[in-house]
Amino acid sequence: MQDQLIAEPTALDQLVSELNHSGKSQYTGMLFPVHTRLQAPLYGLIEALTHHAGTSRNKVVNQLLEVGLEATLAALPEDLAEDLRRRSGEVIHESLSKNGGTWERGEA
Repeated sequence: MQDQLIAEPTALDQLVSELNHSGKSQYTGMLFPVHTRLQAPLYGLIEALTHHAGTSRNKVVNQLLEVGLEATLAALPEDLAEDLRRRSGEVIHESLSKNGGTWERGEA
C-alpha cells in the first residue's frame, strides 16, 4: 500500500546493516567517558564484531548498548520506561552541571 509509512530503521537494523557492510551510521554529539570491565565472552564477541565491521570498538559498544536498551525499555511497563527516560535526561543535566557545562563532543 502506498499510504503506509516506512518505519525508521531501528538501532538493531543499523547495526546489522553495518555488519553486513550494506550501510553506515554515525553519531555526533555529547560523549561521556565510561570505564567498564567486560566479561571475557562479551569482550571476545565485541572484538570480533569490531574487526568484522571495520569500525571502532567504541562505536560497536555504543550500538550494542543502544540495541539492548531499546529492547529493555520496550519490555518494561510503559510508565516505568518513561520514568527511566526522564531520569536519563536528569542524569545528563546533572553531569553537565558538575562538569561546568563542558563535555566532550565527537563521534561514536
